[in-house]
Amino acid sequence: MVGGLMGAAGACADDLARAYAHALAQDPTWVEAQARYAEVLADQDLARAGYRPVLSIAGRATANHREVDGEFFGLNNLDRDDDFEALSYAIALRQPLLRLDRWRARDVAALRSGAALARLHAAESDLMLRVAEAYFAALDAEQDLEVFRAELQAIAERSDQIREQTRLELATRAGQSEADAQRELAQARVLRAQQSVAATRAELALLTGQLPTGLATVPLSRALPPVEPARQQDWVDQARTANPLLIAARLESEVAGRQVDVQRAARWPTVDLIAQREYLDNSGGVTGARKDSEDLIGLELRMSLFDGGETRARTSAALARYQQALARQARALRQAEFDTQRAYAALELGQAQIEALRAARAATYDAVEATEGGVFAGTRTGVELVQSLRERFDAERALSRAIHAYLLNSLRLQAAAGSLDADDLMAVNRLLSD
Repeated sequence: MVGGLMGAAGACADDLARAYAHALAQDPTWVEAQARYAEVLADQDLARAGYRPVLSIAGRATANHREVDGEFFGLNNLDRDDDFEALSYAIALRQPLLRLDRWRARDVAALRSGAALARLHAAESDLMLRVAEAYFAALDAEQDLEVFRAELQAIAERSDQIREQTRLELATRAGQSEADAQRELAQARVLRAQQSVAATRAELALLTGQLPTGLATVPLSRALPPVEPARQQDWVDQARTANPLLIAARLESEVAGRQVDVQRAARWPTVDLIAQREYLDNSGGVTGARKDSEDLIGLELRMSLFDGGETRARTSAALARYQQALARQARALRQAEFDTQRAYAALELGQAQIEALRAARAATYDAVEATEGGVFAGTRTGVELVQSLRERFDAERALSRAIHAYLLNSLRLQAAAGSLDADDLMAVNRLLSD
């Protein structure tokens, strides 16, 4: 999917798809999440290894000095010493046959890997959201700067006109002062917007590893995708079954419950199949040079009779962790429902807001034209025209931000419902244009 994102992003300098593709390779949080998942998979292999045969070999070569004084194997008054070399080796095989705690630990490891996969999916969705939020924040800042620059230019032109009218005594000095004040305020907004552009670009670079040179924008007249399914309850129901953090919490609570059984199983007896061969080659010693070998095969039974209360304490601790996991699961369910409802409500409000702002934007254009006509006819002042221009620019900014918020909330809704993937991000990316 990364290759597809990079290929789709190649048509524009810096868009949402390209930013996400770079974040997949550069974002430390995402790299850490992948490493955590790999660690859990390794732990699963470790749990499986607990029920597999273990084959070991050991060997030893030594130089020895032995002294015997006294009775030895029924011989009295033996006084002897010797220097000799010894060579020995042993091969041992152990195959667990009955290890109930290891069987249950293997099942626990499988559940834990499922939870880790769900958390990896959640981390991927979180990365998409963080990239989208950083991208649209940078885009908001850039468009604010563009609007404020256009506003400054328009206000400066009107201020110069008012100054000329004041010189010709066609306008009052009070009007000129107010126009000059509006010009200075517009200049201050441009400076703040420049600072915001630098800050938001740096925040996006924290995810992508590089500063953006320019961002693709969403045309203000572009039709936006509707919310589907249209019922809020459908989204909530989906979140209850597919939210990745909720899935992880459920699996983790089941893991905690199984851990109680693992600790209890530690009290059960264990049975292992053992097979061993030992060989010893002594070049001397009290008994003289000899070669010994021994082969054995059989079953080994072990059972703990008293462990000082360790198993009981471990079981009690596991029960407490299980209760904690159940509480986290309940909290994750409530959070998933809340996030879904909040994102859906924001989308509904955003739809109505965008429609109202588009109408308001069109009205501000009409108002500017009417005010310009009034200034030409002498019924309106230049200051009123400046105010009309400002209202038009404010409407442009508000509409742009509302569109960006709508697209972000659509991604947040899909993330809360557990359905967000790279295709959804690409769908938003297709709404952008150079």
